[in-house]
Amino acid sequence: MEPVEDVCTLTPSPSPEANSGDDLSDTATNISSISINAENYITVKEGCQSAFTVEELTLAVTKCEKLVMQSEECSEERKWLVRRLIELRHRLEQAKENETVKAVELDIEEAQVILGHHFKIEYEPTSTNTKYCDTCCGTIWNVVQSYYQCIDCQYKCHAKCVNSLNRVCVHLLLSENPYYESGICPEVGLDLQNYCCYECKTPITFSFSKGYYFGNPFSSVLFSSGFSKGYYIGNPFSSGSRLAEARRCEYNGRYYCPSCHWNTLSIIPARVIHNWDFDPKPVSQSSYQLIRISKSRPMITLGNELYATVEELAAVKKLREELAHMKQYIARCRYALESGLHMRELEWRRHLVHSTEVFSLNDLIDIKNGQLIHNKIESVHSVLHKHITEECDVCKGRGYICERCEDKSTIFPFSANTYVCPKCNYVQHKHCWLKKPFCPKCTRKEKKIERQ
Repeated sequence: MEPVEDVCTLTPSPSPEANSGDDLSDTATNISSISINAENYITVKEGCQSAFTVEELTLAVTKCEKLVMQSEECSEERKWLVRRLIELRHRLEQAKENETVKAVELDIEEAQVILGHHFKIEYEPTSTNTKYCDTCCGTIWNVVQSYYQCIDCQYKCHAKCVNSLNRVCVHLLLSENPYYESGICPEVGLDLQNYCCYECKTPITFSFSKGYYFGNPFSSVLFSSGFSKGYYIGNPFSSGSRLAEARRCEYNGRYYCPSCHWNTLSIIPARVIHNWDFDPKPVSQSSYQLIRISKSRPMITLGNELYATVEELAAVKKLREELAHMKQYIARCRYALESGLHMRELEWRRHLVHSTEVFSLNDLIDIKNGQLIHNKIESVHSVLHKHITEECDVCKGRGYICERCEDKSTIFPFSANTYVCPKCNYVQHKHCWLKKPFCPKCTRKEKKIERQ
């Protein structure tokens, strides 16, 4: 700890430029060292919010107050000293808050692993947006409160709530089962959940209309806020219990309480896969987190029916198939490797170039919106096509000439109206193959084997 004398060191006043925002006149900018000098001015370490302890700053404030009283009234000297006094008092309050926060957080662990969550304590405010605890649904005042956040799924909770959570980390669930729910809101009855929330096991029920219901009238239950008033039909809930509203998750068909289901809207992958439906539906918080962190993962394989129905998908599929052939040329081209062409073009959303079947949810959303994906794939296709067919003699020399007709122009597997043999990858014109569906290269190989 620095001695108090160092805190209250009397130093010459800084130049006006060092105190931005001060509305000083021209006379104030030329304050002589006589009015504010090493005998009556206090400075602190600039840019450091917690340079001193509360005790040290308290002494500095006291000394500055005395200097203010000793200065001449309405003088420039007093003006500067009052400003410094305000600054010192502000820093004193900050130091008091920091000591309070540290005292509360002495017993808080920096990192914890609970139910697959890798929690890390967050001390400093990361944004001005309001944050809510995923455990108790209360507001996280991140300006004055520290909180835990999972580094994998961004689950957030108060430090006091970290031992009360029920939700398994969705990142762990995805690593165990890297597939979306295939059915559209599977039918799951509330009775199969024992009339409890699927996640936290809180008793839940559906909303009822106004009136009385059959059952034991002595076990009536006055519904909690948000429900119509009425009497519940006996079991399975005991008399006097408070029921929560049952909310269905449109992703997995399960029922949740309002604490676990905030009616957050999300696109449902199964509806996209089967019906090309992108309308957002209410989902539980766990399902929302799962869909959010997996949006960029290639996890979706579409059926042929959808390709036949959606023109954009058919166009993208054709481009991807051609890119798969181009990739074979680029991967063996020394000039493309040296210039970094393969890294610039083929590493963009790798699954779109290295595969022809799988999509991520973000890919399908972009295709639906007509943004990015189609234009980007066309751009990559154009660059690679130009390199192979025009710019690079090596790649151009790896093309084919159809043996079935008199057209001696070079053709490639990705060229329009060509047929690629599935056995030997020989390329010929499609109309030539349709006349006589056989492969000259495969025929020669078969004859060679017969002669041997």
